[in-house]
Amino acid sequence: MATQDFIITDQASVWLFEPLTEAAQRFVREKLNFDEWLWQGERFAVDYLTAGALTEDLQDEGFAVVTKH
Repeated sequence: MATQDFIITDQASVWLFEPLTEAAQRFVREKLNFDEWLWQGERFAVDYLTAGALTEDLQDEGFAVVTKH
């Protein structure tokens, strides 16, 4: 099974991102401003517009992303 860097859960207007690797966490912390996300333990929540852009950025950087609906 391939390594998964992220699990993303689509919950209507809020998407929960769960970084599974340290590299993925670092990428997100550098990419987003503090006012754009809310950490909840190892997860963080963003609105759907931010989530869409971030998902594309993660995939462009070669991160393995799994989306749950």
